[in-house]
Amino acid sequence: MRFLALSTGVGYAFLGLFLVLPLVFIFWQVLAGIGEVYALITDPFYINLSPDAFRNAIFVRPTDPPTVVIRGPDLGVVLNSLWVAALVAAADVALGFVLAYVLAKYVFRGRTFLGLLATVPLIVMPFATAYVVRKFLDPRWGTLNWLLHDVLGLPFRLEISGLAAVALVQAIMYLPIAYLNIYAALTRVDPTLEEVANNLGAGERRAVRDVVFPLSLPGLAAAFVLVFIFAIDDVAAPIIFQDDPMARKLLSYQVYSKFLDQLRGQISPTAAFLALILLAISVTSFLAVRKYVGLRQYAMLIRQLRPRIYTPGPLGKALIYLVAFPLVALASAPLIGALVMVFADRWTTSPLPEGVSLLNGAARLEHVFTNPLFVRGIYNTIYYGVAATMIMVAVGLLIALAAARLRGPLASALDALATMPIAIPGLVVAYAYFLTSLEFTTLLKSFDPDAAALLDPLQHPEIYLILGYSVRKLPFVVRSIYAGLQQIHPSMEEVALNLGDGYSGVVRKILLPLLKNNVLSGALIGFVYVTSEVSLSITLGVLKGVGQDTAMPITAFMRERYESGLYGVQEAATLGLILVLIQVAAITLTTRVLRTRYGFVL
Repeated sequence: MRFLALSTGVGYAFLGLFLVLPLVFIFWQVLAGIGEVYALITDPFYINLSPDAFRNAIFVRPTDPPTVVIRGPDLGVVLNSLWVAALVAAADVALGFVLAYVLAKYVFRGRTFLGLLATVPLIVMPFATAYVVRKFLDPRWGTLNWLLHDVLGLPFRLEISGLAAVALVQAIMYLPIAYLNIYAALTRVDPTLEEVANNLGAGERRAVRDVVFPLSLPGLAAAFVLVFIFAIDDVAAPIIFQDDPMARKLLSYQVYSKFLDQLRGQISPTAAFLALILLAISVTSFLAVRKYVGLRQYAMLIRQLRPRIYTPGPLGKALIYLVAFPLVALASAPLIGALVMVFADRWTTSPLPEGVSLLNGAARLEHVFTNPLFVRGIYNTIYYGVAATMIMVAVGLLIALAAARLRGPLASALDALATMPIAIPGLVVAYAYFLTSLEFTTLLKSFDPDAAALLDPLQHPEIYLILGYSVRKLPFVVRSIYAGLQQIHPSMEEVALNLGDGYSGVVRKILLPLLKNNVLSGALIGFVYVTSEVSLSITLGVLKGVGQDTAMPITAFMRERYESGLYGVQEAATLGLILVLIQVAAITLTTRVLRTRYGFVL
């Protein structure tokens, strides 16, 4: 069909021009400076396998009382990124499985509240939540040491810093991603298989071990890889702990810092090579789990049946209330602390915020809305979100149609390519866009100076921000629409075609009315993720600087205010509150009106 062929062409053109081409340009930059790249590979700063790497991983500092310091091993930038991301993913999958199993399989008082609390960390307040974790871990005035030493009376203090602190922040941030994927996998397992196991004499533990766990492995694998990719791409946590040199020895921070060096004119293929390593790790991980999940055959939940439910015994109830509830409360604490910080007078040399009052919050909100720069940042965030969402819906609809209705390698490859941006770190996209657009506009100046000025990333970064957002969050829109198309039988379209209507008319008169919930759901979820994007915002968003015509969104202003000092942190938290309200509005509409689960579920 001509329309579907055109849809395939548009999909390939969009992804080829705004995803593949910029990434290929990074590879070309690496080849152009292969000598410098070789020197990087042999530098122990990037790969360090010597015994000294473990010397200061854990040690005791002779203070009064003694301080147990946990920093983690320093294996160099590349290996540090791998072990931190793998540790975060493994911890979140283990904890997420426990939490998902409790919520999927047990009936107990407070179950709904626990489920809602478990998804609280999905609400993003970049920098502010990581700062709260830093305050919790502060060895002198932190909440953790106040509890351990002053409340419980333990004869030591605990200092978690460097890479260990980064890993802890990321584990808290990404636990809901693991939980949602594992929960979805558990609820897809046909409950009759557990009933058969029970009838054959297997108890709950054995049924879980021999039936539920093996059949939910694809969900666990997807959860592990998603958390791994998000952790290795995260730059907010390393920035929060950047005063410790070890926290800076991660690929994400190095790519970010070298991106800033590019703005100062220090062009180096080292940055391109680090971005390429980050890209290769993420894409390889994603392709591996995609192939595994695609090959793995597992029992799906029959729509009419309810999941197998168990009633916990006394020990089970004790573990739920003493382990599961404290776990999700701990994961939610950074967001709650960041929100409280908006209303606090200060939070410096005390374990908890001081002088909390509504007047403080009202004064800070008034300051934000009377500051033209902050108002501009809020406007930019909404504008970028709406523009990127419109592009995602238009392109995503065409790609989903081609993937769902065409057969053959071209459609399959387009579907895989449209899903790939999930695995591509935002820092890599930002770096690729910056280098490619800078090179292109330099060449264009001799032919059309006006067009070159319009496309210059230093003058109009908003163009590349919108394109970058739309490419990175496109998979969520595509998967939502694709899922809806899978539920519409092609015979409905064939009848309309046989009656003489063209396929464009079929899409307009039949498919779009039937897909309206899927389109709106994908659009709202994509909008939420665009507004909370960090990597692109703090790189491309700052190219124009801070001024009345700034291109910075809220997240970029949050980073800028955080680095300005104590009161800047509270301003960053206030901006984060506004960001939270925007996200909550979209999430509420998604979950309540459309009854669609919000989250990263493959």
